[in-house]
Amino acid sequence: MKKSFSYILLTFILVSCNERYKTKIDVSELIPEDYNTVLIVNSINELKELLNSNAPFNELKNFPLGKVEFLNINNPLYVSVSDSSFTFITKHSDQLTPKDSTIIKGIKKTDDKNIHYSIYNKDTIYHNIIDDFYFGSPDYRLVKNFTKTDKPELKKLLTTTSQKSIGSLIFKNKPTNDLLLKTENLISKKGYELIDINSDGDGITFNGVTKSSDSLSLINAFKNTIPQEFKLAEIIPSNVSNLTRIGFDDFSSFIQNLKNLKATESDSISEILNLQNEIALIETQTGKAIAMHALDADILEDVFSNNSFEENFRDISIFKIKNNSIFKNSIAPFITFENASFGFIFDNFSVFSDHIETLKTIISFKLNNKTLATSEKFQFIKQHLAANSSILTYKDGEGLYNFLNRSVKGYNANTVQYVYDSDFAHINGVLQKYKKRSSSNSITEDFSTSVTADIMLSPQLVKNHRNNSYEIVAQDTNNILYLVSSSGSILWKKQLSGPILGKIEQIDIYKNGRLQLVFATPNRVYVIDRNGKDVGPFPKKFNDKITQPLSVFDYDNQKNYRLLVTQNKSLLMLNASAKRVTGFTYKKAQNTINSQPKHFRIGSKDYIVFSHGQKLEILNRQGKERVNAKKGVDFSENEIFIYKNKFTTLNKNGQLIQVDTKGRVSVKNLDLDINSKITTTSKTLVAHNENKLKIKSKTIDLDYGSYTSPEIFYLNDKIYVSITDLQSKKVYIFDSQGKLLPNFPVFGTASAKLQNLDRKRGLELVTQADEKTILVYKIN
Repeated sequence: MKKSFSYILLTFILVSCNERYKTKIDVSELIPEDYNTVLIVNSINELKELLNSNAPFNELKNFPLGKVEFLNINNPLYVSVSDSSFTFITKHSDQLTPKDSTIIKGIKKTDDKNIHYSIYNKDTIYHNIIDDFYFGSPDYRLVKNFTKTDKPELKKLLTTTSQKSIGSLIFKNKPTNDLLLKTENLISKKGYELIDINSDGDGITFNGVTKSSDSLSLINAFKNTIPQEFKLAEIIPSNVSNLTRIGFDDFSSFIQNLKNLKATESDSISEILNLQNEIALIETQTGKAIAMHALDADILEDVFSNNSFEENFRDISIFKIKNNSIFKNSIAPFITFENASFGFIFDNFSVFSDHIETLKTIISFKLNNKTLATSEKFQFIKQHLAANSSILTYKDGEGLYNFLNRSVKGYNANTVQYVYDSDFAHINGVLQKYKKRSSSNSITEDFSTSVTADIMLSPQLVKNHRNNSYEIVAQDTNNILYLVSSSGSILWKKQLSGPILGKIEQIDIYKNGRLQLVFATPNRVYVIDRNGKDVGPFPKKFNDKITQPLSVFDYDNQKNYRLLVTQNKSLLMLNASAKRVTGFTYKKAQNTINSQPKHFRIGSKDYIVFSHGQKLEILNRQGKERVNAKKGVDFSENEIFIYKNKFTTLNKNGQLIQVDTKGRVSVKNLDLDINSKITTTSKTLVAHNENKLKIKSKTIDLDYGSYTSPEIFYLNDKIYVSITDLQSKKVYIFDSQGKLLPNFPVFGTASAKLQNLDRKRGLELVTQADEKTILVYKIN
């Protein structure tokens, strides 16, 4: 009987699991059948910044993300767009719709189901919960009449999107596309295009794929060919406004594919074209031209030997072409050129135009080494492109203006390339507001951003886990926390319960590579995600006052975080779930704890270090005493550091106090006084006293003033030291040898942070211009 029951139970479980598997829905089934665009949002604030940046591309406009600002979105958001409506889809959770008095909620009863609605800022969103997905739209009928449909192609595309991008776009049957610099005849009228998008504030980068459902798609012209390196950049002048270039290893395969697609005439192929592996149509201020690259320069000379000499320009022969219509239809619709009357050969390159002056200009630019390949602008965007491609389109500001027929908002370096691979093509794109690099060692103001009230917490820097850039956080006197992008846009504002204590830290609470901000105010511990939303059980409220900045420990770098809360004489250790860690057994200190507890590792041992009264407390992970300091210390207001494997600080007399792992205390005179400040790395000590700044053994004389505490930054294998004179409003940056960096000091009214914010060449310096303004300089 037991065996029989077990068999029945097992069968029931398997059937139940199978049924659950069958009914599990994929997000692609929720997207309405008539969509033309799907936007997948991974970072809603960064994407909103991009959509609101006045980028001139229609494909980035009219996404109404503001209508769902009230949702606590912690999973990808899918925005489906059709000609007449749009929908919002995301994973549902109890925290998705917040309890907020500014949001009106209700239920609209229908014959067969109840449709919920939310009204936020006068916008009404109707929604239903479908298999754990939130499905919402301003269109009530769309939500009411929705039915699931299987979309295998879309399902496959959605699995390839990158969650590390700020968002992804899927286009269906879109013959023209501003964002991809695509005209109707360039690739395909039917099919899908998917791109993952990122932005650095001055531009847009993307990569993805295009796949056509039409067997006659022009992308198939590159079947059985290999993408080529863009060698033509070595002959194309740097001032080119527009170019379309194609590349293949075998022209005969390419042209046969075109014939099969019925895109060209069979008798229009010249012997000249058979030698080429790249062909481009270029536009300059002096006219249009065709540029080609051949694999064999000697054969190229033989082919053109029967054309008549026209003139010599700077030792290069310009000849007249007998058959001036060779480009009219032969490689259409990719490239067409009515009258290629003149040409010249330079190494493996040949260039043709209907005007000799156009050719002379191209020759001059080449001889002066002013080609696209050597231009700083193209070198800048090239880092985002593949080395080889099948199709490449480039437009400067003028070329983009002519293409869009509207203002281009400074986008002056724009490239999209297609790399053919089997029956699809990879897409890479850069749409950039390129700014000419300033001269070496120069310092330029990058941007300034103003907040509502006076800044109380000086700007700090936090990492953007999506693109490894850095962003700025600051808090004003209204206790509003701001996140500012690396280009100066305010991504979000958040009201806090009180002033932040000390430094904001970052943790990866879900162990998935996404970082959250973590810090304490006098009565709460916060964990906030990239979108400014509270995470999990946080904020955690405390009745007793928190008296030191929150200490965040990750002992073994396994993301098993410990959050140490200081309350006068007591310490409370929490885990990432806001639960008390019972294994931490420290009892109350005899006096009020007067320094932030810090974790250090020396050798294989962990040390938790802080001070109270005259005692330096050195504990192990469990909160038990690991080292007993042999002497008491009259502590100054300086923090405790680890320097040369010793716990280091200053006493009230300005003397350097060091305690080793045996508890032995040493005292050293550094000619400092009671108000001196120090900071250290493991091997570098920096001290400030009145007008003296000491960096290692070097002493620098400063003007007398009112200085912030010095700070050390280790960037690109170099040490930098910053200090600000609040009286004269000057920011100083020194290197590890005590040398002031060129063109310093600069104007600033707060302590300064140094970092490479935007991942571009050069560092940024972050300070304040006044009480309400964050100021950022670019150091070149």
